[in-house]
Amino acid sequence: MATIAALRPDAISLEVAWSDGVVTRYPWLWLRDHAHDEATMHPVTQQRQLFTARVPRDLCGLRAEVADDRLEITWNVLEPASALPVTFLAAHRHPRSPRAAVDLPVTLWSGTSITTPTVAYDAVMNTEGGIAQWLGKTLQYGFCIVAGTPATAKATEDLLHRVAYIRETIFGGFFEFQPDLSKADTAYTTLELRGHTDSTYSHDAPGFQLLHCLAFEGTGGDSTIVDAFAIARRLEAEAPEHFETLSSVVVPGQYIGDGAHLMAARPVFRHDHTGRLVQVSFNNYDRAPFLLDEHDMVAFYDALRAFEELANDRSMQWRHVLAPGEALLFDNWRVLHGRDAFTGLRRLCGGYLNREDVESRLRQLL
Repeated sequence: MATIAALRPDAISLEVAWSDGVVTRYPWLWLRDHAHDEATMHPVTQQRQLFTARVPRDLCGLRAEVADDRLEITWNVLEPASALPVTFLAAHRHPRSPRAAVDLPVTLWSGTSITTPTVAYDAVMNTEGGIAQWLGKTLQYGFCIVAGTPATAKATEDLLHRVAYIRETIFGGFFEFQPDLSKADTAYTTLELRGHTDSTYSHDAPGFQLLHCLAFEGTGGDSTIVDAFAIARRLEAEAPEHFETLSSVVVPGQYIGDGAHLMAARPVFRHDHTGRLVQVSFNNYDRAPFLLDEHDMVAFYDALRAFEELANDRSMQWRHVLAPGEALLFDNWRVLHGRDAFTGLRRLCGGYLNREDVESRLRQLL
């Protein structure tokens, strides 16, 4: 780890020269705002106690020095002396827009390049390392199977609780279902489901979903997963006009039934404030009616066609008949999931997890 080589104060900031040549300018107010003493940061909750707006405008450091791996500052106003760990300063020595996501490597894939990411049920249920491997693979590839899961609702629910609490939606919390149209959704039929993300009608669509086939007596029913981030990168390279359209046109989704009419709207490709693609939101079944100007509407349909053609290209799809014992967790903000039509009885169970809860679990494990 880089260490502090020199300190150069001025009226506005403290310039820190690091041993590897990096130079960082920390404004005095930033240093006061991020002090680690108990009066500034609660030692248990890690919440800021400082009334930042009441810190004097003319705050300036009179003396700054490194001692015992801490930067210690004496102020020119009636403020308590401040101390900040050098490791904390080093973690923030490159100014950049903040991002809240867990930064793990992302591997884009096609149906011809992916090897099914898998972890063992016993490892997930009995070790923290197994959970880290499970969630890490899910973020890296967009999905992961927990093999050897007992084919019961109880075991599946326990698996979800190894991560966090189960999110409540219009479908309840933990759910079991079969093709009986008990909900106003095509998933409750035997029809083909083309690739889609769930809950485009929710302002905050669930980040992850787990599905486990408890019983299947019939034919067909291949489950499909498509890496929609890979589709986005391909469109960006081969058809940038379509990529721009899907990144800018706000598409409404809706759910009508069961005493509810839910609606939300966002682009198919949603980017964060740094320009990074963070969510694919696509469900042709739930797309609500909307009309743009003629040129924009035609451009949207052209882009939609290009996206759907790739999503339904078998070379882009991971295809697999889920068997009892294979609990599939997937990233609902990244991959499209679907299934072929089938005959017979197919009984599944599962639930949703909030994205922030999965990321929280990973931060604690990494």
